[in-house]
Amino acid sequence: MAQANPNTFQSPWQGSLWDLTRIVATIRRSRAFGRLTLRNSDRVGIVHLYFHSGNLVHLVGSSGNTAATLRDLYHWTHATVRFERGATPANATITATEIQNFEEILLHFQRIGLVASATPPPPRVVEGDVVSKTPGEQLLTPQEWRVLIEGTRRVSLAVAHLIGPREALKVLRDILDDCSAAFPAFATLQIASTGYLQITDTSQLDRMPRKELLEGFNALIATCQYFCVPIIGEVEAHKLIIQGMGDICTAMISLGVFQVNNGLLAPPRK
Repeated sequence: MAQANPNTFQSPWQGSLWDLTRIVATIRRSRAFGRLTLRNSDRVGIVHLYFHSGNLVHLVGSSGNTAATLRDLYHWTHATVRFERGATPANATITATEIQNFEEILLHFQRIGLVASATPPPPRVVEGDVVSKTPGEQLLTPQEWRVLIEGTRRVSLAVAHLIGPREALKVLRDILDDCSAAFPAFATLQIASTGYLQITDTSQLDRMPRKELLEGFNALIATCQYFCVPIIGEVEAHKLIIQGMGDICTAMISLGVFQVNNGLLAPPRK
């Protein structure tokens, strides 16, 4: 039986089989482009699912054709899951029946407790105002806002320092689009001419429940770090974010929007 990750705030793009429905939901809400890879942890087996604007368009695996791959996937119990943003096949090759079969596999995994239940829909948006799902939920304090704004600015500058301000503008817009699709209030975030994310209007964000906003900022920071991985490696990308935050890192950890991965930073055993 798969166990839920005890960490409430997780990377939006990778995890275990337990996180599969959450990751697929994030891809769909974000209308993301890229490849979702599932690797069987019990035996040799791999499945690649390609998404175009959040829609599943192609599926290949080590078991053969699409039908055989889906039949094999139905019996998986453990796997690592990772989404890589990027190009997708030019033509959609998966059929409506095969897409339905994949949806049934997700439901099957949920019924037997291998994956988390589907995530709830994002808050409703009425005439441009975000409506909280549950009245009376705790909101962010002014001090927490100051920490998040400064932490976001520092992380964004770290990315710009790595790839240059001009390229960073494009990358950060893509990241912001992903997060805005999943967290509509984040549409109030803008990118300054110097290449970092800037919150120019908190009026809508002030109405969002604290937990949902922290999840959004966690996703934003995790995506910035994940973007850096192919350039400098997983360890250095993690260090870059930590160093970029500087003395505000502890406060960001306390808010739950960032976690230091001590296992990743530990020196390899000789």
